[in-house]
Amino acid sequence: MIAGIGPALVDHIHRIENYPPPGGHAVVKSSMVMPGGAAGNVIFGLSKFGVDCRFYTTVGEDDDAELYISSLEKNGVDVRYAVSHHETGKCNIYVDENGERTFFVHPNAAGRIILQISDSELEEIDYLYLDPFPAKESFEFHLDIARRGKRRGCGVIINPGFPYTSLGLETLSKILVYCDIVFMSKDEMKNFSVKDLQNRVKLLVITLGKDGSMAFAGEEEYYAKAFEIEVVDTTGAGDAFAAGFIYSYLKGLDIETCLKSGNFVASKNVQYFGARNFPEKKELDSFLGLI
Repeated sequence: MIAGIGPALVDHIHRIENYPPPGGHAVVKSSMVMPGGAAGNVIFGLSKFGVDCRFYTTVGEDDDAELYISSLEKNGVDVRYAVSHHETGKCNIYVDENGERTFFVHPNAAGRIILQISDSELEEIDYLYLDPFPAKESFEFHLDIARRGKRRGCGVIINPGFPYTSLGLETLSKILVYCDIVFMSKDEMKNFSVKDLQNRVKLLVITLGKDGSMAFAGEEEYYAKAFEIEVVDTTGAGDAFAAGFIYSYLKGLDIETCLKSGNFVASKNVQYFGARNFPEKKELDSFLGLI
């Protein structure tokens, strides 16, 4: 089983032509609402691929909570949540005609972590997938979970994102020592060298956008080029990549194949609006030569 621990965020996606200059304006061409949140997206994808999944999060008392929880439960995810605010977390996303997006997060329930995860629950879990909450206590909360989980045999996977990478290498290293896989984007790597991180984790995976992806395991380096497709919306591209990579990793496939798997799933996701446009399991298995 893999358990995601991260914020429940409902995405409010708005299509625009171009981003305005400061003080300017842009016309919203259309809007849509759908579940998001990085860890939730990854768990959604893995559950769609047939992986046994659980998800821990905080939600509000509103209709968005039902939308979020049901989106995962319909895929068979064991959702364990606490109500910490009257409103569920929300993310306003503006997407231009090139598919680039900008996020404005309303933390709400996602900003108040009142989750209790027992040692007995951790013993049921094979892998933890950690994604920052928009809350000041998020890092210490995840650090405690990673430490306790590791003691009980859990593999630990983290996507630190800007919330944790902005804390600097010294602080980030406190959690990296418990991590088996770290996912980072090329932008998140700007303040670090590969050597800074690869000496601290078993497997470092870096997404390069249109240039593909790469991984570092010890002294070994791997690369896979991206698929050439028409990009509609890059929201959740990194999460889709992580789901594809982890799926293949759990299948015991080699790292280069895991990178190709991640690129494949991400390429499917960015051709549509929203963060959860995953291929069917059969399509992914066929791509990987599993059927």
